[in-house]
Amino acid sequence: MDEFKSVIHSEEKSESKGLYIGSILCLVPTLGVIYSSIQNASAGAVIVGFVFFIFTLLLYVLGSFQNKKYKKLGKTPLILTPRYCSIGRRASGSILIERNQFNKVKVLFLTCWKTSKAGSGQHNKVWQTTITPTIKFVESKTTLDFEFVIPEGKKPTNEWFASQNKYHWEIRLEFVENMDAIKRTWKIPVKI
Repeated sequence: MDEFKSVIHSEEKSESKGLYIGSILCLVPTLGVIYSSIQNASAGAVIVGFVFFIFTLLLYVLGSFQNKKYKKLGKTPLILTPRYCSIGRRASGSILIERNQFNKVKVLFLTCWKTSKAGSGQHNKVWQTTITPTIKFVESKTTLDFEFVIPEGKKPTNEWFASQNKYHWEIRLEFVENMDAIKRTWKIPVKI
């Protein structure tokens, strides 16, 4: 790999895996509660075990749904040049889509997000612009080539746990296929 390029995988790649892992982690105590309640003949514990089992099943179904949605577009790596974006400097990107003649994405979104109060998970959109990619068809694949500039203003922060205000940038694409809204999001590494 060229030291001036980086391959960034989409955020959606790990969503279904997280839900599957969550369902497995919930399944073990759920089976323990059900087994214990059957041994003790406790109706209340059986109901609690059943509720946990339904929750575990729901996590698994959501994971399957996300995985099916992810596979509609498949892996979509973003190749970023340079490896880290600098504020005010031009960078280029290329998204590889393993589909022949894929032309459903006409615009990409470059967004700056601010996360307030560590642990609260509140994300506020600070800034956004659109990017029109150049679509290229090579063999049975499609690439979306584009250039962008991270604007002056909000400085990136390290992903530090106790930070009050964190800023991060992302590239996103969206389209609709067979009545499903499909999106891919890539966090862009930015340094000052």
